[in-house]
This record gives sequence, C-alpha cells and structure tokens, in this order.
Amino acid sequence: MRWVHSKNAVFLLVVIVPAAIGVGFPFSSTAIKSPEKTITEVIALPTINCFDANNLLVLTTTDSKCSSDLTFLGDAPLTESATADGFVDEIHPLLLARFNVAQSFARADGVNLSITSGFRSLSRQKFLFDREVAIRGSETEAAKWVLPPQFSHHPQGLAIDVNYPSGPSEALWLEKNGSRFGLCRVYANEWWHFEGVIAPGQRCPAMAPNALVDIK
Repeated sequence: MRWVHSKNAVFLLVVIVPAAIGVGFPFSSTAIKSPEKTITEVIALPTINCFDANNLLVLTTTDSKCSSDLTFLGDAPLTESATADGFVDEIHPLLLARFNVAQSFARADGVNLSITSGFRSLSRQKFLFDREVAIRGSETEAAKWVLPPQFSHHPQGLAIDVNYPSGPSEALWLEKNGSRFGLCRVYANEWWHFEGVIAPGQRCPAMAPNALVDIK
C-alpha cells in the first residue's frame, strides 16, 4: 500500500500538476497576445480651385494648374505687384480675374457689378487726396476716406471700387459672396471698396473702421 500511495503521489507530482499548469500557460499566453496593428499615414494632396464662369461652377483639383477652359484665381492673398520690376499701370491681373468671375456669378443672380475705379496713377491719387483734405478740413479726416498716394492700394493695382456711388445694394452681393472668389470689402465706412486680401474660399477678415489704419 505504501508503494501504491507513493506511486500515486509521484503521478500527481509528475503528471497531474504539470498538466494543470501547462493548460493554463497557453490560455494566458493567448489572452495577452494581440495582433500587430498597421498604421497607414494618409497624406492629403494640395488642391486648387478652378472656376468655370460660363457654367457657374467651381471645381477643385489636385492638378498643378487649371485646364485651359477654366480660370485660376490664385491661391494666396494679393499683396504686391504682379510685375517683376514693380512698375504698375493697371489692376493686378488676378484681382481683375477675380472680379470678372464674380461678375458672371452675380449676373446669374440678376445683379450687375462694375468697376468704377481701379488702378490710379500717383498723380491722380494725390489729386483725390488733396480734394478730400479740402472737403474734410484735415489730412487725418481725409485719410479715413482717401489715402495719400504712397499709402493707397489703388496705385498698386490692388484695390477696386465697385458700383460707386449709386449701387450699394449690388455691392452688397459682392460683400456677401466675394470670399468665394478671393474678394473682400475691407473698410466699414466704404461699401464700394474691395481688395483681394484672401485666397479664394477663405474667410474675409473683419473690416477696418476706415482707411486710416493703412497709414503706417
């Protein structure tokens, strides 16, 4: 009987206990093992907006340029002359293109837009400023409405006056919709004055109270 008990004890130690422990290991090992995760980085391609003024469409593409039947209005604010030498004698080409496309979209809504003042020579700007000084009584008050030539954006080809002086309701359409084309009203006291201070599709900044803020 001792031999039987010993044999049973050995059997328990050699077979049963390891088997019980061995069963636990695979399960616990399986429980903590997790599949490897593959992380895929998605890189967004740059896009540009192309405008179809005839069919009144805005198309977004990852191509580097618009097709020949569409118009590209730029992808940045218009802040300087488009000419290599900096000499300006006309409205910035992209500013004019933005207005022309906006004009087509407005016409479809029954609104007629026109540029009543765009590029101005330095001498013309000086004349307008001097006249405003005579009207307002001081250069400071005059500059709220007409800037001296060295500060105005008109001689730089970067500003347009729209439907001035008799079309505020039409210009309001451009104020509401101009950001689509990169055009913004910039002064709270001048409903007619627009500039290309954003890229098409961006949000227009808050309007400055008047033009005096541009004197630095």
